[in-house]
Amino acid sequence: MNFVENIRRHITGAIGAALEAARNTGEINFEHLPTVALEVPREKQHGDFATNVAMTMAKQARMNPRQLAEKIVAHIDRGDWLKDVQIAGPGFINFTLHHHWLYPVLPAVQQTDDRYGASQAGAGKRVQVEFVSANPTGLLHMGNARGAALGDTLANLLRLAGFDVTKEFYINDAGNQIENFAKSLEARYLQLLGQDVPFPEEGYHGEDVAETMRGLIAKDGDKYVPMETTLRRELLVKYALQEKLSGIRESLARFGVDYDIWFSEQSLHDSGAIRETLETLRANGYIYENEGALWFKATSLGEEKDEVLVRSNGIPTYFAADIAYHKNKFDRGFDWVINIWGADHHGHVSRIKNAVKAVGYNSENLDVILMQLVRLFKGGEIVRMSSEPPAR
Repeated sequence: MNFVENIRRHITGAIGAALEAARNTGEINFEHLPTVALEVPREKQHGDFATNVAMTMAKQARMNPRQLAEKIVAHIDRGDWLKDVQIAGPGFINFTLHHHWLYPVLPAVQQTDDRYGASQAGAGKRVQVEFVSANPTGLLHMGNARGAALGDTLANLLRLAGFDVTKEFYINDAGNQIENFAKSLEARYLQLLGQDVPFPEEGYHGEDVAETMRGLIAKDGDKYVPMETTLRRELLVKYALQEKLSGIRESLARFGVDYDIWFSEQSLHDSGAIRETLETLRANGYIYENEGALWFKATSLGEEKDEVLVRSNGIPTYFAADIAYHKNKFDRGFDWVINIWGADHHGHVSRIKNAVKAVGYNSENLDVILMQLVRLFKGGEIVRMSSEPPAR
């Protein structure tokens, strides 16, 4: 039972009845009853609800809006739920309710328990909420906790409102960051086994990388030392990603957050989804080649500059994968896609919305919520949460 909607129906019904009563007495004249709009006033002193119906039908009634409002108010049946009805400004009508309309809410809350407030407003509309999506190269941090709380709460509210919600975590397990992760793992692995090898300047310096390699050494010893570099890095990354993702899943589960889908970025490469997305963009006229690279015509959609999708060495950029991922979301039949990103990604919002448009979907069906970053202070000084590059 929606008590607020019931009150709204009572008020709009009372307004309609008042207009009919005033017409029957000859005080006003009109042909059609208008649709009555109610809003909650910004200022509490203006009541609980307000309507501008007197202004919207003044022309039809051939009457000054305030005079028309007076006629309406004179015929309003206040019953036992309206405490006061006042006219404000050029003809607004403000309604103040008796507090006792709230009393039945308490037993309803007790009766419906955690389903109180549920509705079918979403009508089964399919919604995907993607949130946290932290790089699987390190530990979760406070910013991820904020994103998890925001995303999970939003998903739960949408579900309660009758939407068919899917919660998704995008695993960034491809690209330069994984290459750097592999180099970092290899360097720590070899160093822990006594070899004097330099640590990559662009690598991941967190202690958790060394801890992961200690675990691997305890399990497998030096079996990876004689291997060819490419194979060794591949196996080290495979082990580390499994460990990191397991830790991420467990941390989020302890936080009370569970996902319906864990989507791998690498799967976009393996399945050919990126190639198919590039073909779609080319067919729609949004790709051109320059100096051996493939470019996205972002400027034709209002962006300041075009973006590289495939480098001259043939390797797709992160943006190409991101476009393919968003196309995949809509290909899966989601009516509404919601991303929760850190505020440091604000410059990427319009680019990805325009990319969604370029692959043939309505960009209005993609919403990006930007959350502010988290800063911790100790003794008046900012505490650095991680030495790693910021996660998405």
